[in-house]
Amino acid sequence: TATPVAAAAPPENAEDRPRARRRPRRGPVALALLAVLVLVALVVGSRGTGRGALDPASPEPDGARAVAQVLGDLGVDVIRTTSTAATLDAVRAAGPGGAAVLVVPTAPLGTAQLEDLAASGADLLLVQPTAEDLEVLAPSLRLGEDVEAASAVPPQCDLPAATAAGPATGGGTLVEPRDDEDPNVTLCYGLPFGGAPYAVVDAGGDSAGEAAGGRVVVLGQPDVLRNETVADEGNAALALATLGARDTLVWYLPDPLDPALSDEPLPLSALVPPGLVRAAQVLGVAALLLLLWRGRRLGRLVPERLPVVVRAAEAVEGRGRLYRASGDRAHAA
Repeated sequence: TATPVAAAAPPENAEDRPRARRRPRRGPVALALLAVLVLVALVVGSRGTGRGALDPASPEPDGARAVAQVLGDLGVDVIRTTSTAATLDAVRAAGPGGAAVLVVPTAPLGTAQLEDLAASGADLLLVQPTAEDLEVLAPSLRLGEDVEAASAVPPQCDLPAATAAGPATGGGTLVEPRDDEDPNVTLCYGLPFGGAPYAVVDAGGDSAGEAAGGRVVVLGQPDVLRNETVADEGNAALALATLGARDTLVWYLPDPLDPALSDEPLPLSALVPPGLVRAAQVLGVAALLLLLWRGRRLGRLVPERLPVVVRAAEAVEGRGRLYRASGDRAHAA
């Protein structure tokens, strides 16, 4: 006896079938937009103002734009330079005795550059100098210890700039005279255990080898110049009196990429902007996330529509013909 087969459902018309709604793929667009935003933020953040510590154009807390602007208001011509050649040109343009050079330790200077500065005839203001700097520019001084900043340190000297400023921030990089009896060396804001962050070496006298035609001033405590701390105690008065002694102040920030500072060629990595490296890192992470998102993955099972619907009677007749052709009478009955 043949098993009854349920009647097949009538075929659906193409118009009656629900149309599959294709949702817009917003994932790649959102991911790309996020990568672009992060890239822009990193590049802009890495650039910042384009200025570093103790830069006269930097408004950051560790910059020195406040002091530079006040000096400009007082009539001092502040010139920012990043190479020794430009610094010497500015000194020559100011004329004999008309310029002071503030050397910021953004990069170590070579012996040739130090000797050129010593022979320039300008006053040299050294911020946190190294032992090599003192050996060439102020051999009557030797480098002491680096100590933490101390507040309200009295001048303890009779220099006009220090006495007018009064107590100021002490500590930092300390220097000491090689000869305690040297009359050309004056220390200010000294600490009880020895050494001082502020020292002045006059050009003339017994201290041979000092910068010809100018004095050397050591500023071992950079807090007197920073925007964040220049208003503390007598820092502002000390900075203005020290930096504003000449009509022209050449603010020298040695460029680490200046080939004149080193006899060896610069590595290729030094020429790559830091923003470009960060951008490549962000793009690499974005590409990895895109690969993970677009990679093959297992999801839920999706039923597949059969292309043909066969009626039950046709299925029975076809199966019977197969039984008859094979001679299988038992199943055909």
